[in-house]
Amino acid sequence: MSEHKPNRLAQETSPYLLQHAHNPVDWYPWSENAFKKARTEDKPIFLSVGYSTCYWCHVMERQSFENEAIATEMNQLFINIKVDREERPDVDQIYMTAVQVMTRHGGWPMSVWLTPDLKPFYAGTYFPPTDAYGRPGFATVCRGIADAWKNRRKDVLNAAEDLTQALQQLAKPQPPTRAFTIDDAWMDRMIDRSTSDYDPQNGGFGTAPKFPRETLLRLLLIHQQTFPHEGRMRMIRHTLDALAAGGIRDHLGGGFHRYSTDAHWLVPHFEIMLYDNAMLAWIYAEAFAQTGVDQYQQVCRQILDFLLREMRSPQGVFYTAFDAEVDAKEGDSYLWTLDEVKDVLGETDAEIFARAYGLNAGPNFVDPHHGGGQPEKSVLYRAESSDSIAKSMRIDPNEIDQRLTEMREKLYQVRARRKQPGLDTKIIWSWNALAMGAFARAGRIFKEERYLHVALRLATYFLDRKTQPQKFLDDGAFLADAFLELADANGEIADRDYAAEIIAGLSEFRDPSGGAYFFTAATAKDLIVRQKVGSDSPLPTGAAVAARVMLQLGQLTLAESTLREFAGQLQSNSESMSAMLELAHRYLRQQPPLKISPASDSQNTSVQENANQILQTLAQWEGEKNLRVFIKIADGFHINSHDAANGLVPTLLFISGSDVDRIDYPPSTQSQMGDETIRVYTDQIDITVHFKNAPDKKAVRLELQYQPCNDQACLPPVRKTVDIAI
Repeated sequence: MSEHKPNRLAQETSPYLLQHAHNPVDWYPWSENAFKKARTEDKPIFLSVGYSTCYWCHVMERQSFENEAIATEMNQLFINIKVDREERPDVDQIYMTAVQVMTRHGGWPMSVWLTPDLKPFYAGTYFPPTDAYGRPGFATVCRGIADAWKNRRKDVLNAAEDLTQALQQLAKPQPPTRAFTIDDAWMDRMIDRSTSDYDPQNGGFGTAPKFPRETLLRLLLIHQQTFPHEGRMRMIRHTLDALAAGGIRDHLGGGFHRYSTDAHWLVPHFEIMLYDNAMLAWIYAEAFAQTGVDQYQQVCRQILDFLLREMRSPQGVFYTAFDAEVDAKEGDSYLWTLDEVKDVLGETDAEIFARAYGLNAGPNFVDPHHGGGQPEKSVLYRAESSDSIAKSMRIDPNEIDQRLTEMREKLYQVRARRKQPGLDTKIIWSWNALAMGAFARAGRIFKEERYLHVALRLATYFLDRKTQPQKFLDDGAFLADAFLELADANGEIADRDYAAEIIAGLSEFRDPSGGAYFFTAATAKDLIVRQKVGSDSPLPTGAAVAARVMLQLGQLTLAESTLREFAGQLQSNSESMSAMLELAHRYLRQQPPLKISPASDSQNTSVQENANQILQTLAQWEGEKNLRVFIKIADGFHINSHDAANGLVPTLLFISGSDVDRIDYPPSTQSQMGDETIRVYTDQIDITVHFKNAPDKKAVRLELQYQPCNDQACLPPVRKTVDIAI
């Protein structure tokens, strides 16, 4: 820890804020005192948002916020505010939207400059301390912003006002641009869209960095209960098997890290979050219930036992997260060399363990900030099955399993004597509610009283504090859902009553006009906008969970109004809305199909409609098996190329109704956007689809995914139906 005298954050309880309590930066927490100071001194606000287990947050702290010279300039130029995103997800959501609009991507640490009335005008994520590789460093950025505030104030205020108006529009769900019907056939198409980036080689969805996508896996399992689908079950099982075998799983401790840095699930980003493990435990329990595959039960039990052993507080609730690093070295406590394993297990057992967990293939982890750039240690992953090892050794596979269990325990005990990553001891209600639901479901499926007892203790903790107001929609929505899980597990009517009582207590979040819930209560006065959130984060959106609870309690009105409220977003971006799709699926089990009307002309001036109008599309057949898609992009705008990198939304064509051989995208052009060179399409392009066989032309449906941007900002991503000329 720094030897600087403590700043204001020393009075806070958040572990993340306390990590910065000895910075030379004159930090304020998010508070009226800070806002008043900015108004009084006529200074911009520098808002830095992160969380305690964020690796790059620590890097920026060490490089910039502990730097005396940089801190001195920050204190002279700005009022500096530090926010824990897990403590104030409302603040995080608003300004992360601003970051994404301004920079085309997001992440943490989040760095945003605000006017004294909290309107953003400049933003980014991690900044290096000094200029390098043609990019301005943090100190240079700070000086430039201060100069603009002093000498170009009108431009700054205009930019802030324009961006705030955009945030206010984006905070409202956009109406649909055409009529459609939410029915089972529509659900089937939306699930196809949601799984269109399935990785058939490695399992999972998308490319690196690769996240488990828990809300999508849950949606698929829920849908399977009513509509078994062999192809989708293969996707589910492939993904769960790959997660269980990959380095994203802590094979000694039993928990899962947050995401994989590669497409193969090998090298994780080493944070361990309560919410990931709670949701994955639920998924593996349900997968076992549907398939009977014993490995899924084992994985679920190991997750839950990990939570009980390493993340449980004396009060019976669970802490938030484990850090990704030890002594500034990412993943250091989880890594092994073959010699270290031999020292613990001896030559014979080490040979078996090395085959099972990939150590015999050589080191696989390169420290990005230490060492010589070559792999020196290994992330453990399941490289060879027990059956394969047993066959080569001519012994029973059960013996291999038993010996590996004993080896893992020995290595775990040795690892426990290493310096451990930091533990964030915040208690977040919504994440604990996810854990409560997972323990209840696992207890019911496995008939395990021990897990049910944990869920009951969590329930008692919450009921003892039920008079405390809910800070955010997720707190109440997830907790009500957890009580329904508990009611299913123990048959207690009282638990359903508690769920109904909790949902009824969310009246401060309800839109009085009748359409769904806001994320924050009406009493929240320190925000420039109240958001209605339809997309999942990786957490399921609270708006969908709350409506689903109401539906399960027999109150249908909110479910219908929520689906209508988010219909436009479901139409254009359903693949990021698995929880909302689950709500739609459950609604259709009780109600007839829901007809959605298009927006009126007066509504079609929305941000989303503008994004639709920036592209004109038409497709035309050329021969029996080739379809050309012509795209005209409005002047002044571009869309990302099909192979866009850096987390940008790529332009992709999705085809249903026939088997596709390949899709030929045009070459992209390079464009300089701020500090980044990106690949884009401009003006006019065409894409050619080659089918394996001559399709039924009337059955082919095309949708184009894209995100329109100009040289200043991006509009929301769009899914647009392409008209086909026959």
